[in-house]
Amino acid sequence: MPKDNEGPKPPPKPKKRITPAAPKAPTISDKARAGKLLSGHLRMIAQEETEFVAGPDGDKMATKAESLARLMFKIALGYEEVDVKTGKNKVIKPSAGMIALIFDRMEGRAPAANENLDKSRTVPNKVSDENKKILNDLAQGK
Repeated sequence: MPKDNEGPKPPPKPKKRITPAAPKAPTISDKARAGKLLSGHLRMIAQEETEFVAGPDGDKMATKAESLARLMFKIALGYEEVDVKTGKNKVIKPSAGMIALIFDRMEGRAPAANENLDKSRTVPNKVSDENKKILNDLAQGK
């Protein structure tokens, strides 16, 4: 009796699954590279002249960075706006946090990332201490 292929077939072998390797955790250099890339894009976008700002000669085009700086000063100094619902003027008080941020930036210091720093030192004390330091340096001839 000749063998024919009509008999029971063995089950097919399972295909070997190739599982992708688990993604590796980003290293410090990966994070630094990503941060530099993001900063570069932010600088590039900040230099786009797309914003209108009011000037003494009428509206003018300004960069996003200039517009953002003007907004920061507006918040730091306080402003008045008309409430849409009531139609009354609403006074927005100056922001001490924005004043501190602008002051630090003007002095060339980056803002602290840690919120657990000494909170007893207020913005007026900080400004006063900085002014004392500048006056002492002038008195000593530095």
